[in-house]
Amino acid sequence: MTTIYDAAGGLEVFVRLAEATHQRCLADPLLNHPFSHADNQPDHTERLAAYWAEALGGPPTYTTEWGGSESHVQRLHAGEAEYTVEASPRFVQCVVDSFDEAGVPDDPAVRQAITDYVTWAATGPFQAWGRSKDDVPDDLAMPHWDWDGPVPLGA
Repeated sequence: MTTIYDAAGGLEVFVRLAEATHQRCLADPLLNHPFSHADNQPDHTERLAAYWAEALGGPPTYTTEWGGSESHVQRLHAGEAEYTVEASPRFVQCVVDSFDEAGVPDDPAVRQAITDYVTWAATGPFQAWGRSKDDVPDDLAMPHWDWDGPVPLGA
C-alpha cells in the first residue's frame, strides 16, 4: 500500500507545504508569535517538513539526520495548553490553505489524510503537556499516521 508521504508527492511537497504554512502563520496575528521565533532557526521549515514526512510514512530523516526526538518536539510546545486550544484550529487551517500552493495532489483522500493527521497532532499530542516541559518524558516515540489514522507503537 502506498504511504501518505508517497501519495502526497514526497519530501519536495512537504518542504513546500511547511514553507507555505510558515508564511501563513507569520501573517496570522495569533500564530505570528511562535512562528516568528522559528525564524531564529533557519532550518525550521526543513525540520517541520522532515517531521511531517516521517510521521506520514516517509524516510526517518527527522530522527536520523536532524537528530530530532518526539520528546524534544513536545517540550517545545509544553506549557502552552491554553494557547494551543485557540491556535490549533487556525494552524490546521493554515496547513489546508497551503495545499494548492505546495502542490499537494488534488486527491481528496490525500488531502483528508494530511488534514486528519495535522488536526490530530495539533489537538492531541501538542496539548498533552499543558503544564511544563519538565512533565515531558525523555523517551517519547515519534507518532506515525497512515490511511487509517494513528499507527500503534511497535506496529
